[in-house]
Amino acid sequence: MSGGFPVIRVFSWDTAEIASPVGTRTTPGGSFAFKNIVSSGCSTFDPNNPSTTSGVLMFEQTQFDLTDPPLPSHLESKVAAITINVANSGTAVSDMRLFVADDSAFQGSADEGLDRAFVQFAASGNFWAYLGEMPSGAVERLPLTVPADPNVFRQDGGNALVGQGDGNSSEFVYLNLVVPLGSPLGTYGVCGSGLLRLGLVFTYWCNDFILEFGDIG
Repeated sequence: MSGGFPVIRVFSWDTAEIASPVGTRTTPGGSFAFKNIVSSGCSTFDPNNPSTTSGVLMFEQTQFDLTDPPLPSHLESKVAAITINVANSGTAVSDMRLFVADDSAFQGSADEGLDRAFVQFAASGNFWAYLGEMPSGAVERLPLTVPADPNVFRQDGGNALVGQGDGNSSEFVYLNLVVPLGSPLGTYGVCGSGLLRLGLVFTYWCNDFILEFGDIG
């Protein structure tokens, strides 16, 4: 398949896996660290068919341990890792801007008069952060609106993804959820109460467009 609108895939990786997925970042199931392709909805990921687009981005370890005082003021989830790639040839994307498109799942803490929960964000080139930690305030918050400048780049720092190989994967993007103590108990997010949706805005082009409008001569 070539040309047309780019097919964007967001891969989720398990940061508890010691072996880096570098070298297989555009191959579904190509690494022990591969978890699933992130998509909309609540479909259950099928490990026998890793190239399917079912699956959601899970923020794991989001339960306060109320039996072990003193209790922390905030809980930080296990760090999640994602990468972005283009699945179809003849297309490319650039100027990628990741943001929180809907954080209504965080309304519960605000309703209790607490700080609103938030998502932290750190992009890190080819660095595989095995069992990495992101304490509250350690890195920047993922913005709630489209950022003015790109905040996700190719694994080597370039601005565009122009092919399908590992070299044209995005950098590792690390995310975690920070929740204040006292937040109402329950299941939150796209499969529970409220929504937590991440958005990706980008510029794209394709061979058909270049052939029609490109340089002549």
